[in-house]
Amino acid sequence: MITRKVTLKGELPYSALHAQRFVLLANSFASSVILQDARGTFNGKSLLGVLSLGKLSGRELNLLVEGRDEERAAEALVELLESEHSPL
Repeated sequence: MITRKVTLKGELPYSALHAQRFVLLANSFASSVILQDARGTFNGKSLLGVLSLGKLSGRELNLLVEGRDEERAAEALVELLESEHSPL
């Protein structure tokens, strides 16, 4: 299992479309993807789970990835989350 602490950036208004981009990327990997914050644990492969996190800009999350392609998945998801125009 790989765990990464991610600080979310970006100034875009967050929407279901942005959450969907994250979920689509997460689902392109075989590994399980979990997002954690102070409020709880959320399924990163579920649109409802990601939307449950609400607006995240400037917040810290833990990204947990486990499976046969966990290294590639963690790298791609962290890159997306930390990008200047983060999808969340």
